[in-house]
Amino acid sequence: MNQGDTSTSGPSGACPAGCAPRRGELAVAMLRARADAGTGAGALPPSDPAPEIAQARPEILLRPDPAWRRACLGQVAHIPSGYTYLAQLMGHDIGSTVLAETVPYARPAGALPDRPPLRYNLIDNPLTLETIYGPGPTFLAHVFDPETCLFRVTPGARLARLYARGQATLADPDPQPIRALYDERNRDSLMLHELAVAWMQYHNLIARPLLAAGLPPLRAYALARIHVTRCWHAILTGDLLARFLHPDIAALSATQLDPAWQLDENSLLHGLCRAFHALPLSAYHLGRSGLHNLGGLLRRGYGISDAETDWHIDWPLFFGQKPGGPLTGISASVAAEMRVPITAVSIMMLDAQSADHADPLRAGNAAMRQAIDALPTRWRRACTPATLATEFSARFPDAPAAVTPESLAWGPLFHFLMVEAHLHGQRGGFGPLGSALLRSSVKGIIDRVVMPPPAPETAAMPSPATMLELITLVRSNRSP
Repeated sequence: MNQGDTSTSGPSGACPAGCAPRRGELAVAMLRARADAGTGAGALPPSDPAPEIAQARPEILLRPDPAWRRACLGQVAHIPSGYTYLAQLMGHDIGSTVLAETVPYARPAGALPDRPPLRYNLIDNPLTLETIYGPGPTFLAHVFDPETCLFRVTPGARLARLYARGQATLADPDPQPIRALYDERNRDSLMLHELAVAWMQYHNLIARPLLAAGLPPLRAYALARIHVTRCWHAILTGDLLARFLHPDIAALSATQLDPAWQLDENSLLHGLCRAFHALPLSAYHLGRSGLHNLGGLLRRGYGISDAETDWHIDWPLFFGQKPGGPLTGISASVAAEMRVPITAVSIMMLDAQSADHADPLRAGNAAMRQAIDALPTRWRRACTPATLATEFSARFPDAPAAVTPESLAWGPLFHFLMVEAHLHGQRGGFGPLGSALLRSSVKGIIDRVVMPPPAPETAAMPSPATMLELITLVRSNRSP
């Protein structure tokens, strides 16, 4: 049963699904003329070889219609909402892109200086839980105890520690509270905050026995992080992706994944990952803490929120272990609460504008046509822009806006993937192309992660297979 999309209040500027550009950043991008699109700098090159073809507007995502949203969720709401925020954490661990002109950076050896890219990824090592660990304990004394290299988190706690105004005589008191988190994006919502802290707790649970066995703190940290990262990869592929992959793509062996399905980082972040913005609901039933609008669950500044002090997420409910939890899915619609700061148009408009600036691949590009042609035979024609547009118009003549072949081919990639999911996704997941791109791209990133073999010291350590198992494990372990 769906629990949301009936409320009216909105968030206060944060992206409910975690990766929309902030208004200040986008204002800079909006001021840049398209003629200057090749004059920035950074590490993420434009992926679209035809940027001169103007980006088509994803009209169906820019016209909020409550009746349409309800109808969409009635069709696709099969995925427990906990996976919305696990997917968001994955997105944060893949990247945080900013305008390259806003940061100094070292150009990679061999990069051409005459056509530098526009955006820079602040995550140096995707899918290594860098969004949780940052550069590690020797750099982040507010996140790690420098003596033990453990995260500064109380065993069993669901939220990060808060350091408030100090009374030290050696320094001026700081009026802003500081949380023991590396990536401030992981406070975007109460749900994401609790997930991030669960991974910190899991690291400490693995590291403490190593310290007790006499290992030096940095050695214990390194072995624990390797173990935790392997568990992260297993949960991504075996728990998260399993909820979103089309059965025809999930059934393929690893050797059957076509290289054309592996997106470059720019297209993954500004194309595919934006499709997850279809998942947030307008309201959530948290269990014993009751029903709350999404806006109330989002962070507001740096102070302690009501959500953090008074509300708790019932994770067995959110991950589908209990019946009656909030359910969601990917469709050609977004929640009314996806507004920054006023209307549901805004968040998707920000997504479209940042994609237009970053120039990720679009469905009309030759590389994406090649990816479609590599799909299992029954889907090659069905997943072209022309066929999808025709089928969508026939099945949904009363949709709030037309879906045309041009808008699918030359609109943002996430628009194409949301429409494809609406038509051909199974139980709320991606369609065949979206599934192929997601599975291959995540696998490609994981395959590039370099780690030593599992250490004998951690061989008997717990390795939860699902995010819910991990939360249950760390919440039940309160030993210091």
